[in-house]
Amino acid sequence: MDILKPVAKFVLDPLLAFHENSSHPEYLELFEKTQYMTKEKIADRQFFLLKNLLFHAYKNCPFYTNRFEQAGFYPKNFHSLTDIKQIPPLTKQEIQQHLENLKAQNYSNNTLSLNQTGGSTGSPLKFYVDLPRLHSRKASTFRHDRWTGWDIGMKTAVLWGHQRDFLPQQNWKNKIRDDYYERKLFLDTSSISNEKMQDFVKKLLIFKPEIYLAYANSMYLYARYIKENNIEQFNRPQAIITSAEVLTPEQRKTIEEVFECKVFNRYGCRETSVIASECSEHNGMHISAETLYLEFQQNGNDVAVNETGKIIITDLLNYGMPLIRYQIEDAGSPVDGDCACGRTLPRMDISGGRVTDFLVTSDRKVISGASMTIYFIAVIDGIAQAQIIQNSVDDLTLRIVKSSYFSEQTEKEIQQKVSEYFGSRMKYSIEYADEILPTASGKYRFSISHIDPMEYLS
Repeated sequence: MDILKPVAKFVLDPLLAFHENSSHPEYLELFEKTQYMTKEKIADRQFFLLKNLLFHAYKNCPFYTNRFEQAGFYPKNFHSLTDIKQIPPLTKQEIQQHLENLKAQNYSNNTLSLNQTGGSTGSPLKFYVDLPRLHSRKASTFRHDRWTGWDIGMKTAVLWGHQRDFLPQQNWKNKIRDDYYERKLFLDTSSISNEKMQDFVKKLLIFKPEIYLAYANSMYLYARYIKENNIEQFNRPQAIITSAEVLTPEQRKTIEEVFECKVFNRYGCRETSVIASECSEHNGMHISAETLYLEFQQNGNDVAVNETGKIIITDLLNYGMPLIRYQIEDAGSPVDGDCACGRTLPRMDISGGRVTDFLVTSDRKVISGASMTIYFIAVIDGIAQAQIIQNSVDDLTLRIVKSSYFSEQTEKEIQQKVSEYFGSRMKYSIEYADEILPTASGKYRFSISHIDPMEYLS
């Protein structure tokens, strides 16, 4: 792989050598050490990784060649981390429009993995990840998992609300890996019923997982089901990791009371994998700073500690398709001070992300609003963004942003899919908008329900 090394010291950085030929166990061993480096060494490592990435992107990615030159920015003039602000942020729309020009031309397709987001802001996008980056992503996730008390080989239950993530589990090789190596039990929470909740209780009692990984709202709904139905026999893990959605203080309190264990909140995205996680101190989330560089900005300026800003993220290790100053459309704040756990990785709080309410069909089935909204965008041509609002059990409002492919056929498909997934008795109206914005707190509402799904799970 052709990677420029502009500074001699940079050749010695283990992550560069690892990027070419290491597996995730080797990355994991490295990350277990680097999380305790001094803050100065972590910042130095970020600088050198970033400088190398900038040289690579300028030389091999047509999009960045043009972007840098238009901004008057050249990697040879990159002297400190703050110099990256000379490069305009990368938007989701730019990724959608310039996918092939963002891809490194010195990478062949068989060295890249094509992936797609679920559309956490109502607008999914495709992106590439090089194969070594897949290893470092896996290792970073394992390292963060270990902070909960989990370790490789321990049983994990995954309560997940997006059906697309279950498709890889149908592969027989993945099933063997999950059953005997990673030892995972996958439970689909994209559609929930009283019978399904009862089945979850039984399966978890038999499997006896030590850790749960779950959509925040799915975990909260399951905890409420156990509590409000006075279920006495159920599996109690040693820790619970919540992710994918905003976790509210009320949800955390309920989950911890029911399962009598701590909740470890996590922030991540499909484009970069795990971004930050709570440690046992539960005082902010430690950022995976060896692989990512985060900025928190408001109106183009860095925010102060504990102030909220838009999150801008650079993946330091994905050379196949660099994401440089990616404006992820979430909001968060930097956390100052030292953590009592001893780790020196910088910390953050998440104050904006996706919020998902469960929806109810006309035949009283409970379904994931996130899964349904993503499905609408994925299968119906002509929808750029969508939001589903449930006013009553028989009435929906669909907020839709049209794409350039919108047509009369789009409206016919919307009618068909509403009837198919919500039932023929479901009434609905459509509100067209130029854009669906997050709330003032930075949270994007995938779906909004004005009814309590628990009424239909008893």
